[in-house]
Amino acid sequence: MKTISIIGGTGNQGKGLALRLGAAGYPIVLGSRSSEKAIKVANEIKEQHGNINIEGVDNGTAAERGDVVILTIPFKSQNDILDPLKEKLSGKIVVDTTVALIPGKPPTTENVPEGSAAEKLQVILGSDVKVVSAFHTISAHMLEDMEKELKGDTLVAGDDAPAKEVVIELANKIGLRGLNAGPLKVSSTLERITALVIGMNIRYKKKSIGVDFTNV
Repeated sequence: MKTISIIGGTGNQGKGLALRLGAAGYPIVLGSRSSEKAIKVANEIKEQHGNINIEGVDNGTAAERGDVVILTIPFKSQNDILDPLKEKLSGKIVVDTTVALIPGKPPTTENVPEGSAAEKLQVILGSDVKVVSAFHTISAHMLEDMEKELKGDTLVAGDDAPAKEVVIELANKIGLRGLNAGPLKVSSTLERITALVIGMNIRYKKKSIGVDFTNV
């Protein structure tokens, strides 16, 4: 089974994905700029969920060890965090959950010159990295509540078809339905949908409104 690394994994979204993927049987490597923080969070997860195989390390080690690497980092930190990791991510599937959000009620998305956060990531990491965007509209609240089954769709975009299939399988394994949304350039639309969903959660005073597509 593939080892899943999560870069920036100590935030709520990273922890939520670690919980769900770990519970589905995947070995998890949780990365942070501070290895001490990553170890602390990984140990907390192990104490609460003894069946999850998880280890906390620094981001560099996480990038090296993951077969699939998931990024749960702020958009504005992309260059800072990823420039030192380029060589370690070479040839790998990198899953981007990032949205270039401008805070507000409702939030909106920045005009990213490359087209989207995911397309900017592809430029940063280079063409040999298989960037796939996914998991944007799945709230951290929903991921972290392990007493509830996940439901809903996640749209998956990327230019490498086999890499997309790997990510769709990850989504399906944790109870979501992964749908092929097309090439990486549609990530701008996926990211804008995320801003819309966050706005709806604010408007309806909810924490886990998601997306479902019918007749697929």
